[in-house]
Amino acid sequence: MKISLVEFSVENFKAFKNKATFSMVARKNDHTFESNGENLLKTSFIYGPNASGKTSILEAFGAMKRFILLSANIPENQEKKNLPYVPFLASNQNADKPTSFEVTFSLENSNNNIYRYNFSCLKDHVVSEKLVSISSADTEKEYFSRTDQKITVGTDFKDMENLLGNVRKEALFLSTSAQLNNAFALSLVQIFNSVMVVSGIHSASPQFTIKKFKEDPAFKEKILFYLKKADFCITGGDTQELDFQGIEVKNDSGKFSVEQKAGKDSMLFLEHPVFDANNHSTTTFKLPLFQESMGTQKFLSSLGPIIDALESGKVIFIDEFDNSLHPFLTKFIVDIFESEETNKYNAQLIVTTHDTSLLSYRDEFIKDQFWFTEKDKHGSAKLFSLAEFDMRNDTEYAKKYLEGRFGALPFIGSVKK
Repeated sequence: MKISLVEFSVENFKAFKNKATFSMVARKNDHTFESNGENLLKTSFIYGPNASGKTSILEAFGAMKRFILLSANIPENQEKKNLPYVPFLASNQNADKPTSFEVTFSLENSNNNIYRYNFSCLKDHVVSEKLVSISSADTEKEYFSRTDQKITVGTDFKDMENLLGNVRKEALFLSTSAQLNNAFALSLVQIFNSVMVVSGIHSASPQFTIKKFKEDPAFKEKILFYLKKADFCITGGDTQELDFQGIEVKNDSGKFSVEQKAGKDSMLFLEHPVFDANNHSTTTFKLPLFQESMGTQKFLSSLGPIIDALESGKVIFIDEFDNSLHPFLTKFIVDIFESEETNKYNAQLIVTTHDTSLLSYRDEFIKDQFWFTEKDKHGSAKLFSLAEFDMRNDTEYAKKYLEGRFGALPFIGSVKK
């Protein structure tokens, strides 16, 4: 079963004191696809100054996803429960207020229903939780509802009635039901697991791409196809098993230890042409991935999750999308998701970026695809869409953004005295 994102909201999380809602809903156009009665965007871009809350939106979705996947497995005797309670700290009004998450989504082959799931939590327990479906007639069907430890269930969760008094306060009812093999809960948890959240450049590990490159010949050909299309002067590649030695630093409750590690690891080598005096390609040489440029490493690391999303119609979030990439490359990736030919299953791409060149393609995108974050003077972030601004059709979005017409710019003082 495939998920498509309709909306996502978060409140009292990191920089967001108040509720922030991100939406992939737009009027029907070349940038949308229809899913259970909703016209949903294929791509969306979030802009804003550093430390304005862009990454917090992606982190919030990642935190929600991890808690859905793992909350039922938190050991009862574990002192730190790792609930996704990360409150806004710049106001004493939020000190005892729960962190809240809500996601509205569409499921393929689900009787034309849209689903909305939400929960809120404090540092040691779940405060509320609810799952409903919304029909095309805009009527709601409740699957379950929770306030602290009081839980009520609908017909699809009747097999969980004997569980109602035994759900641990730090675990989600959805996660617990999935762990106990409720079919619908299990399918929802698996669906949330399919959503990919790719963090900033320092955690964009190439291992997923290398694994697919090594094990799946068709996937390998697609990676090489896009590397060639992106003009990296790469003609081929392969993986080799190499011995490695290193150390692992462990932190056990403040007690650090160092352990030597040794074994084998897959190294990706990329093939480049060698030219003679007449500029004819005569042979090739190979470079290990770590010797390639940062741009090549970033692009290749992203390719694995991107191709995986395209092949299965998944939702993928990428933070710092343009880091180490030329603006033509970021546009190239966006075009892959926008194209019906290469995005046959309606995968969705949501990115944070500083690449204002995307704003300059006025005739290729619509206002609904652009979002901004900014903080007020009290440190509270807000999220808003370019669609909220009334502008002429010939407005140059990039120019107006850099002029400060939409806000979401850093206020940088002069270095001159």
